[in-house]
Amino acid sequence: MSIAVSTTSGPRAPWVAAPTRARVAFLLIILAAAVVGALATQPDISARAVADSGAELTRLLRAMAAIKVLMAAGAAAAVLWRLAAPVSLAGFAAYAVAGAAMAAGPGLIWGMAHVAAGAALLHAGLLATVVLLWRDPAVGQRLASLVAARRARRIA
Repeated sequence: MSIAVSTTSGPRAPWVAAPTRARVAFLLIILAAAVVGALATQPDISARAVADSGAELTRLLRAMAAIKVLMAAGAAAAVLWRLAAPVSLAGFAAYAVAGAAMAAGPGLIWGMAHVAAGAALLHAGLLATVVLLWRDPAVGQRLASLVAARRARRIA
């Protein structure tokens, strides 16, 4: 028995978010998750973790956290592109949970006390986002229309 989550509008999707509202809500959710991730570690615990780790490892992990912010931003941009089309409540919730996980991860890594949890959240969120985008029929439709428009411009 498989469970399918529809991310497009239709007779089984009673609640469909308008593109602008969905995009704003998604941005607010990932911003809130990033703030929570950054503030999750108390300053004294973070300072102790930095002291225990040493300066070189701290610089390395914080540089990796900065790179992970860029990875999460790229995935969030892809979701925002997807949200230009209507999305069901279940689809939006899936994108929001994945986005929140990947947004909270780098902040946890930066605090140095919860590096493993931050990495797990970020990578789980990125993987979930990729799978959601890959399995979303609306993404295929939008990509097909972009390819058709580009081919039409080449021919003309």
